[in-house]
Amino acid sequence: MGKTFYKNIFRDIKKTISRFMSIVIIIALGVSFYAGVRAASPDMKLSGDYYFNKNNLMDFQVMSSLGITKKDISAVKNIDGIANVEGAYSIDAVVEKDKKPFVLNVNSLPQKNVINDLKIVSGRRAFNKNEAVVEERFLKQNGFKLGDSITFTSGDDSNLKDSLKNIKFKIVGTADSPLYVSAQRQLSSVGNGTVSGFVYILPEVFKSKVYSQMYIKTTYKEAKNSLFINEDYKKALKAIEKKIKTLGIRQSEIRYSDIVEDANEKIERTEKKLNSAQKKASKKFNEASKKIRDAKQDIIDNKDKLNSEEIAFNNKIAAGYKKINDGKNKIKQAQKEITAKSKQITDGENKIAEAKKELDKGQNDLILGKKQAVDSIRKAILKSINQAKATNNVQQYTFLKTVYDNDIKEKNFDSMYSSMESDGSLLIINKSFDIKSIKDKFNKANAKLIAGRKELASKEKLINSGKEKLDAGRKQIENSKKEITKAEVELKKGEQEGKERIQQAKEQLSNGQKEIQKNAIKLKKKEKKVNSKFADAKEKIRKSKDKIKDIKSGKWYVLGRSQNLGYENYRQDSSRIDNIGKVFPMIFFLVAALVSLTTMTRMVQESRIEIGTFKALGYSRLAIAAHYFIYSISASAIGSIIGVMLGFRIFTSLVMNAYSSLYTIPYRIMPFNVSLAIQAAAIAIVFTSAASVLAALDELREVPASLMRTKAPKAGKIILLEKITFIWSRLKFTQKVTARNILRYKQRFFMTVIGISACTGLMLTGFGLKSGITGSIERQFNKIYRYNMQTTLTEDVSRSRMEKVKDRIMADSNIKSVLFTHSENATIKNKNSGTEDIYVLVPEGKNDINKYIELNNNNKQIKLKDNGVIITKKLSKLTGKKQGDMIEIKLDDKTIGAKINDVTEHYIQHYVYMSPRYYEKLTGKTLEFNGFYGLLKNLSDNSQNKTSKIVSKIDEVNSTNFKNNSHFDFKKNMKSMDKVVLVLIISAGLLAFVVIYNLTNININERKRELATIKLLGFYNNELAGYVYRENIILTVLGAFVGLLLGIVMDNFVLSTAETNVMLMSRYIKPIYFLYAFILTLCFSLIVNAAMYGKFDRIDMIESLKSAE
Repeated sequence: MGKTFYKNIFRDIKKTISRFMSIVIIIALGVSFYAGVRAASPDMKLSGDYYFNKNNLMDFQVMSSLGITKKDISAVKNIDGIANVEGAYSIDAVVEKDKKPFVLNVNSLPQKNVINDLKIVSGRRAFNKNEAVVEERFLKQNGFKLGDSITFTSGDDSNLKDSLKNIKFKIVGTADSPLYVSAQRQLSSVGNGTVSGFVYILPEVFKSKVYSQMYIKTTYKEAKNSLFINEDYKKALKAIEKKIKTLGIRQSEIRYSDIVEDANEKIERTEKKLNSAQKKASKKFNEASKKIRDAKQDIIDNKDKLNSEEIAFNNKIAAGYKKINDGKNKIKQAQKEITAKSKQITDGENKIAEAKKELDKGQNDLILGKKQAVDSIRKAILKSINQAKATNNVQQYTFLKTVYDNDIKEKNFDSMYSSMESDGSLLIINKSFDIKSIKDKFNKANAKLIAGRKELASKEKLINSGKEKLDAGRKQIENSKKEITKAEVELKKGEQEGKERIQQAKEQLSNGQKEIQKNAIKLKKKEKKVNSKFADAKEKIRKSKDKIKDIKSGKWYVLGRSQNLGYENYRQDSSRIDNIGKVFPMIFFLVAALVSLTTMTRMVQESRIEIGTFKALGYSRLAIAAHYFIYSISASAIGSIIGVMLGFRIFTSLVMNAYSSLYTIPYRIMPFNVSLAIQAAAIAIVFTSAASVLAALDELREVPASLMRTKAPKAGKIILLEKITFIWSRLKFTQKVTARNILRYKQRFFMTVIGISACTGLMLTGFGLKSGITGSIERQFNKIYRYNMQTTLTEDVSRSRMEKVKDRIMADSNIKSVLFTHSENATIKNKNSGTEDIYVLVPEGKNDINKYIELNNNNKQIKLKDNGVIITKKLSKLTGKKQGDMIEIKLDDKTIGAKINDVTEHYIQHYVYMSPRYYEKLTGKTLEFNGFYGLLKNLSDNSQNKTSKIVSKIDEVNSTNFKNNSHFDFKKNMKSMDKVVLVLIISAGLLAFVVIYNLTNININERKRELATIKLLGFYNNELAGYVYRENIILTVLGAFVGLLLGIVMDNFVLSTAETNVMLMSRYIKPIYFLYAFILTLCFSLIVNAAMYGKFDRIDMIESLKSAE
């Protein structure tokens, strides 16, 4: 084979470049999909194992109902094969952001590079007691940032400070943890019942004396590839797991003894303190009671004293008023007497005035009398003088003249009398004038006047004295009045003050009495409360003693990696992709290889003349076959190289990206998978090159002269449709030609139908995979699970205690009803001699289970009976057991045999349902309950959160989960599968497009002479295109219908392979998906037809007709 041979190969490639490129593209597409999807699972496992090894993911997590002690850790370290053991603290707490609560799993910070080491994403590790490292995913999704402060709360009425020394922390770093790789988290007993993220703080912040769990790392090398060799890994660790469990039994007994001893000592100390406190309290209450009694007696005494004082006061006031009234009466009497006396004095004064007038008149009369007497005497004397003078009685005259001038002239009677008496003339004159008798008369009158005046003066003095007395009496009365008024005011004031004082005293006594009564009541209440507390304390002590009796020896729960939610989900998803990668890409690749085989076969058949020429020129059969072998191997090799390069980069990345939203695997290990690359390329090259070589050898059986002549077209035959005359007669010429061509070229017919049906089937399989996954979840949560709430209890409760717990649960008005259950982990042998983990579920009443979980077989409800169990459908498949068979269940190292009464529809996990009586019969144990299902009235988030808070306050309740939360988590978990399925559907659609394009291209190329002849007869391009397209559309529709039937079979096969052991996928495909697959196929066909239209215009009629020569 010289240069000319190779030039001819390159010339053929250049001449048929579109065909060559179509082979390259279809091989590239098939190889890339096959290699890329198949590489996704090992790359996911490789990335996961790298992360788990780098950060030392634990091999075992050990928890105990009695806690983990340092002694336990030391004991585990002594087991052969143990590399490291680390104790850890863990609690659930609530933080708020913008009034929205989040439940966080708060863990103690692990030692660096020991077990479950953190991968710090930003910031740093926590070094102080007030610092925390938060999950990177949680920080980003919920608006927190480095430097923020977060405050933990318990989410219920309990005080978180009882568990933590500090509840406020500063976020100093974000991290990823190999313990938490899944976005789906475990359940919680606080908040809404679902953990949103994790936080790590220093171990010394926790107050607990015992660890929540311990993590164990073994020296087994299988742990480095646990995702790849899961079964080998689990088998390798079985022995050490058994040793840990055996040690757990011994350590649990030691722990039990320590707890019981410590508890008894604590109770003894508490009882002593309680008795001492009770005695002190009793003494204080007795003293307080005595004080109250004394105070009551004081009140009684003071009341008596106050009553006496009030009586004395009233008497005194009455006496005071009597005295004042008496004084007022006396004053009135005195006023009357003064008035009378005043009248008497007035009368006396009037009489004295009259007497005075009379005396003054008498005095005046006396004076007048004396004057008259003097005048009379003077006149008489003068007369006598005159007579004497007249008589010249000189002596008499002189005498009388002397008497007159000395004694009478210019003198009153008294001075006259005195003068006459002194000079002795009286005796002489008296004889003539009787002056002496006048004098006596005047003296008597004067004496009488003097006596009268004296008497009057006496009376005036008496009256003045009476007046003085009256004035004094009036003054005294006025003073008395003032005194009485003052006394009365003072008395009234004293009375008011006294009354107020007495009232105040009464009120004080009353208030004192009330206060005493109040204090007495308070004392009684306090005494009652204290006694109640003492009674409660005694009851608590009694319960504590009962609890000590009820304390079980404890049990170590040894959980491997497969019990870690994130690890197991990631392993299952990577295995699920592996299962899908084993089936779907293979079908995809076979379709691509089939089309490539068809292309090469058609190419060889079209090159008959060239093959005959080579053979006539003396080329050997091997050389001629090598020509097409090199052509095909070149196309397939180029396609394989492109496919491998693109597949590992595109499809593997797409699948891994689809899962990145669900899993936190910080490292993405995507090595070039040599074995897969070789495998995919080898299959592609073998299929394509073998097809070309076999086709060439088939043609080479003929002689050169025969080969160099155009192969005679197949003779036309009467087809079945022609015999149906009422249809055939109504067909147009072009329609009849189309019908004959479709059935005449059977190879083209079958290859086109098979190729299109395979592509339609692949698309429907993709849609069916999506429908199977989502359908399983929707049927599980919307049809089978009827409950709204699922709750676990802290410990097993008896039936009698269950009723009390149920009463407290039903106190929440939002809870419609509850069903208590007993759930227990168990294992069962499958038909491959392996084991399956199952849950044994026993409801409190066998007839109530269907209200909460629907048990049905082929949509017919089934009921629990007391003579057998009901198992789930997937478990039935795995064990090969059916209705009426016996099944062996391993419960707590005890194997029991149970009869299968029926098989129920169920999609997630494996369950065995038993009636209470049948469970007690098989196990020999009295049924106790460790959880319950609930039906709610209101399913809003707010109502569910309130219900969760109320239920979580019940001591027996451990955790609460709501069905809609689990439903959301499952749907979220399967979202990644939706993305993977979308990749499968798009890839299948792309393959369909390439297949239809390739088959149409072959169809047009091998019929160029036929089309040129038709074109020469005057057909327009659109008529010519219709001539070909009509066949394409009919074959496409037929292939699509066949593909829908094939898709059902392929979907069942893919789902059966893709299913994991713990999940049953629904085989139901939504009708709309059939329509999608059918329409997409038609759309691709129409697009290809439109793309091929230009080929009809480029057909050269002369060259095409000469091609046979």
